[in-house]
Amino acid sequence: MDRRKKWTLAIFLFVLGDGIAVQTRGALLSTFEQSFAVSESLLGLVAPAGTIGLVLTVLIVGMFSGSLDVKRFLAVGVGVTIASLLLLGTSVSYLTLLGGFLVQGVAFGVFRAFDRPLLGHLYPDQRGRIFNLYAVLWALGATAGPLLVNVVLSLGDWRLTYLVLIVVFLPTAFLLTRLELPAETWTEQRLTLAELRSVLRKPSVVGMVCALVLTGGIEGTLFTWLPFYATQFVPQSTANLLLSGFLVMYIPGRLVYSRLVSHVRSLTLIATLAVTSLPLLFVAFVSPSPIELSVAVLGLGLLVSGFYPTMSAFGVDALPERSGPVNAVAVAANYVGLSVLPVVVGTLSGQFGISTGVRVLFPAMAGVALVVVVTRFRVGGIETRTPERS
Repeated sequence: MDRRKKWTLAIFLFVLGDGIAVQTRGALLSTFEQSFAVSESLLGLVAPAGTIGLVLTVLIVGMFSGSLDVKRFLAVGVGVTIASLLLLGTSVSYLTLLGGFLVQGVAFGVFRAFDRPLLGHLYPDQRGRIFNLYAVLWALGATAGPLLVNVVLSLGDWRLTYLVLIVVFLPTAFLLTRLELPAETWTEQRLTLAELRSVLRKPSVVGMVCALVLTGGIEGTLFTWLPFYATQFVPQSTANLLLSGFLVMYIPGRLVYSRLVSHVRSLTLIATLAVTSLPLLFVAFVSPSPIELSVAVLGLGLLVSGFYPTMSAFGVDALPERSGPVNAVAVAANYVGLSVLPVVVGTLSGQFGISTGVRVLFPAMAGVALVVVVTRFRVGGIETRTPERS
């Protein structure tokens, strides 16, 4: 295995663990409620606790990625991740739990500020393929998260989930102690404040940010609240399986979209997915039966899976020489949505019930379609289809 493949393996193993860790939160939400005796409104803080640190860290680190030691920062990200899992696995209060998620978000942010830009530099002619494979690995981990929770809950205390997860991150830590990064691989340019303002004013970047805030909110709501919502119709273990079913559909979906973007414009694809998702949201969240809910959720997983990798690749492709900052903005925008909308759902659910709270997904999905159409008109003919053309 050559050095490039070893770096790819180290990154993919980390993102696999990231997916597992993130998707244990929604699967354990009912357990947190029982264990710490907290309200639905307070449960809504789980998502932002895990993402506020990530958003701030990935923005700060990503903006200066051109002048930082890549390997050292990746190692810090892995080390702090393992420390956060120890904290979560020994939590004795809800405040400690939220603190653990906050630390975990910071750790993920450090790593995520470098992982996709590094892959983009390692595979400059295959960005579309490698970004989608990256997304598939995350989806595999995400699918495994609720299943891991079911196994742990059948054996004992939920805290064991996070202690077991430490093992997943150890291979990445080991590889980082053995690998050296060729100097010519990391060609990221340092960004001045004036250049940053110029990047953020680009129509393609503005459109990407607005779309990813909304799509992140949609995903965050489903990740966090779908099992909780589904317990109205099925037992908790089955509700967790439903979340895994939603996430497993990310795998074929992203594999298909990785090929489609070679033939269909990125923004056209995103708009089509958003419009097609609206009737499925109606089936899933307006008086469904268990069967209707299951079918609609699986369909949503297939469609929603195309949002983040396609939209973020569109942004990076517009400014490939600024992939670090653009990636940081993309990750931050996605996680702002992941943080904010679940809190809105929690607040509404505390007042009106979960069935009403989750219906904020309807205007969010319609907003995605609108933002993408407006962005398409603003970028005009400059939109490209795949990162391979960069």
